[in-house]
Amino acid sequence: MAGGYCCSTINYHLEMSDSQLQDNRGWEEKFYSIKDDLIEHAEDYSRYESGYYWNDKNHYGLLLVSSKAIDKFSLSVNSCDKIELWIDSCDLNEIDQAAFLKKYDFVVYLHHAEAYSITKGGLDFSSGHYTKTPHGECYSPEFVAWFNEFPVDLLQEGDDHLKVIQWCHG
Repeated sequence: MAGGYCCSTINYHLEMSDSQLQDNRGWEEKFYSIKDDLIEHAEDYSRYESGYYWNDKNHYGLLLVSSKAIDKFSLSVNSCDKIELWIDSCDLNEIDQAAFLKKYDFVVYLHHAEAYSITKGGLDFSSGHYTKTPHGECYSPEFVAWFNEFPVDLLQEGDDHLKVIQWCHG
C-alpha cells in the first residue's frame, strides 16, 4: 500500500502480464481491473478502482520474515525494513530477541482498513456490511495480504520463515 511510512510494506511484484491473470470474479466485481489499482492515498482512506478502504489508525500488525521467504515470494524490501531497526519495538525478552535476530531478516508492518465503501460518501455503519470488501473481510488474512501487497501464501510459511508478532494490535 502506498503511504507516508518509511517502512510501510513490502511490495509484491506480479511476474505475469495482465493477459495471463485468470479472472474468476463474479459479474458485480468486474467494474475494476483484476489488480485493482490504487488511485489515491489520503490520510483517512485509500481509494482503489473497487472503492474506498477506510484506514484503521488504531490497529497495526508486525511480521518477521526470513530472506528465503522474501526471495520465494519475490518481495522487495528496503533498508528500513531490516529487523535490527524494529526488534526493540517488538516487546520480546532477550532470549527471543536474540533467536529472532538470527532467524529473520526483515519486518513487514501491516496496515489495516476498518471499513469499505464503493463511494466516498457511501459508508453506512448501520448496515453492518461495511467490513465486507471485494478482497475479503477487513482483518481477514486474504484482505490484509491484499491491502499490504503480499501474497496470502506468505502467511502459510512455517516458523523458520515467518513469525507473526502482532496481527491487529492497538
